[in-house]
Amino acid sequence: MDGVDLEAWTRDETSASGQVFEFRLWAALTEQSLGSLHIFLPLADRGIDALVHRLGDGKYLALQAKGRSTLVDGEVQLVVWANSLSDDNAYLVSGLITDGGLGPTMLVVREEEFKRLASRTHWGSRPIYSMSFGMNPHANSRWLPHLIPTEDVGEKLNSSPFNGEVAAARSAPAGGAEWGEEGTPMWRSDLGFMGESAVVSLLAESGELNVFRPFPDLETSELAVLHLESRRVLGVQVKTGGVDAVHPTARINIRAASFRPAPTTYFAVLAWQREENRFQEECLLIPSEEMRTLCQPGELDGHLKFNWLPGSVAESRLNPFRIPIQKMRVEIENRLRR
Repeated sequence: MDGVDLEAWTRDETSASGQVFEFRLWAALTEQSLGSLHIFLPLADRGIDALVHRLGDGKYLALQAKGRSTLVDGEVQLVVWANSLSDDNAYLVSGLITDGGLGPTMLVVREEEFKRLASRTHWGSRPIYSMSFGMNPHANSRWLPHLIPTEDVGEKLNSSPFNGEVAAARSAPAGGAEWGEEGTPMWRSDLGFMGESAVVSLLAESGELNVFRPFPDLETSELAVLHLESRRVLGVQVKTGGVDAVHPTARINIRAASFRPAPTTYFAVLAWQREENRFQEECLLIPSEEMRTLCQPGELDGHLKFNWLPGSVAESRLNPFRIPIQKMRVEIENRLRR
């Protein structure tokens, strides 16, 4: 086939070719959707290759990507372990790596439908599903409804009735930057990175959760957490404030332009004790839909803001959201189970 280098990848390089397919797919989805499909990649390999956050309606789509670098008898041959297809609502996306791009046709199908249509056999004692498809699908193929032009993959996954919200998401400025006192951009300060790393470490202790990071960072959620049993997803924005004896109150800023509250998005707020080089034992876990009621009236310099005094026993609107930092994992697990 034109544009395909059949000798580009050897059997020993299968893993590398799979990575190439995945990143070309993520780039295509981001480009075709103009950023309204937001890619989250896993920090641990637990079966799902990416979560795609559809900003139009807030839905998270689980994806497994299966790329091939060669054709067999003119077709992409796909063999998948049966036990890797654990989420009927996840999408399986497969295609061909070509010289510098992707083949003209892609398979985009829910796992439930893939298992119904594919051939089920065994490899030794392990059950597998197998199928094949060409770059020019036959009209009588049972896979035809799931074989689409590569340039339409983004539209396929972005199908949503909330077109107005999609348009708003496309036109909104990208998030991720905050501004220092003298107007210079501070991209992910060291303190903020430490807070995110602490939350990832806490969540990684769970065998029930898989944690994803966005590429690029465009929206409110900085982490996406997938519950491996319920298959529910929670987005998390991590905010970290520094405190000490002279400044015991943490001032929390949220960039208003990229803030989009949703039932599936939470804020995890941590306090770093500068003098003791540790995080405070208390943190906040706040539903994003509650955030505007907690912040000061109106926006200031393009930010929503509130003050937090960790460990305070005084009455406060923040009291319902205070939890021990060591219980954050359990609290997130409980929300995802529900």
